Order: sequence, then C-alpha cells, then structure tokens
Amino acid sequence: MMLANGSVTPFQWITLCALAMILLCEVVAIVRGRGPRRLALVRSLVWLAAAIAIARPLAVQAVAEAIGIRRGADLVVYLLALSFAAATFFFYSRYLRLRRQLVELVRELAMLQARRGPVEGGGPRAGTDSKGPNG
Repeated sequence: MMLANGSVTPFQWITLCALAMILLCEVVAIVRGRGPRRLALVRSLVWLAAAIAIARPLAVQAVAEAIGIRRGADLVVYLLALSFAAATFFFYSRYLRLRRQLVELVRELAMLQARRGPVEGGGPRAGTDSKGPNG
C-alpha cells in the first residue's frame, strides 16, 4: 500500500514492474496477432486490474464498501473463488468435448480399417508389431 508520504512499498515496486512486463508482452501479442485477440485482451484487462488493485489498494476497499462488502481483501477472495469455479467448469466442459471428439475419431478409424478388409498376404496391418502382443 502507498505510504502516507506517497512512496511505494517494495512489494508494490516488484509486482508492478512484473505486471508491467507481463502487460507489455500481452500488448505485443495483440499487435502482432499471436493467438486469439479477445483472449489476449481479457488477459490484459485482468493484469491491468491486478496492477490497479496493487497500486491503489484503497480503491479496492472503496469498491468493496460500495457493494456491501466490509474489506477489499474479502472482495478479492470472492472474485478469486468465482473465477476459479468458472474456470473449472469451462475446462471440464472442454475436456468432455475433447473426449467426445476422440471417441468419434477412434470410431471413424475403426470403421475405415474395417472397410479396407484384411491386409494382402495375411501379415500384420501397417503400424502393428509382427511379433504379436507377447513379443
């Protein structure tokens, strides 16, 4: 937190410098078009909000009090918990979708191989070991 004389604490110096570098990397990624722009913009806004909260902790306190929460730290914890829950549900749904796609792909491959029929010469199929399962 900023001291009464307007100086900055060592924690603020370290984290604000780190956040400035991270934010700069995000802006460069947006300008160069690396990855989805919307995702980079959301990440940039999160880093910017973190920097503002660290630079001006009393602003977080004021926002918390304005919405009926006693402490700014409680507001940060609530937001973190909600963000964690949202991220967990998002990634779980992505996992389920990826799993479904993998099952569909394996089924398609199995059907494709079944349509080809046995390999000429009665030998093993391509990509299988000729020694069998026991080596």
